[in-house]
Amino acid sequence: MAQVGWVYLDDFGSQHRIGVYHGDRTGHLLIHCNLRVLQVDFSVKESRTYSFFVEDELCEISIVKEPNGYSYDFQVNKKIDTPRNRLRKTSERRNRWQIALFFGGVLLFVGLLFVGFNWYGRSHRSVASGTQSLYSSITPDNERRLLLEGKSAVAQLLVVEEPAGRKVYYGFAATSGQQISGLFSVPDTGPVLLPNGFPLADRDAFSVRYVPDEPRVHRIDFTLPTDQTLAGYLQQALEAEHRAHPSQSEARSRCVAQLTLARKGWAQLADLIFQSTPPEENPGHNRDTYLRLVREPAFAQLLEQECWDK
Repeated sequence: MAQVGWVYLDDFGSQHRIGVYHGDRTGHLLIHCNLRVLQVDFSVKESRTYSFFVEDELCEISIVKEPNGYSYDFQVNKKIDTPRNRLRKTSERRNRWQIALFFGGVLLFVGLLFVGFNWYGRSHRSVASGTQSLYSSITPDNERRLLLEGKSAVAQLLVVEEPAGRKVYYGFAATSGQQISGLFSVPDTGPVLLPNGFPLADRDAFSVRYVPDEPRVHRIDFTLPTDQTLAGYLQQALEAEHRAHPSQSEARSRCVAQLTLARKGWAQLADLIFQSTPPEENPGHNRDTYLRLVREPAFAQLLEQECWDK
């Protein structure tokens, strides 16, 4: 005798156990729901469909004769005209309108944001330029050229101690073979903090966008480090984690750093690197931001699961 069962979860969260008994030789059939017999039929040896209600939902069980037996399928009929389906269609129409209004509002909001940020960018260019990028020879026209004509390359940075003070030099090669370089001043003491919040190490590299026929017009984007630079950030985070928690193994420190990179993104590695720094010395990444990171319930549970045996 064939026995097939399904668990149907209705719209209110209630479970209903539905099953079929079908005799191999006799073809006698019994359909039950929650241990209650719904339908009985005899000598069912061809394909057939049975309909019944579970609460106010019209359900159907199909029996299909196959070359080597039978197959069984359970479905909720959401198309036929029933009181429940009429309510569902009304609700779906209302939901479609609500979704359309929501996305229309989102598009309007995004449009307003775009206009606002565009205006803000034009009126606060000098402030915006220093946050996450380093610009050279930028005017409104050159910025448009960067957007439309710009090519990408890799700019490498180098810290140089000079009698007149410490400076950071950078350079990249344009497609024409021309070598482009520049420099910017940094504080003479302490770590050099880049706009992305990370300490600069010699030969850190980032994506640079430039105008091909005038590469002096360029922009270094500190939010786009190279893979090698990211590897350096990961190593710094690992070392800072192990230094701050000397009792834990290096393998666990590596696990914490790698999970932070994989689940929270590379920018959060700065919280590990500066986890022993007071907030007043580094408002962006410090002891407090590190504790918020590792104590976030979902991430803390993940750290416990993945790194407990390291």
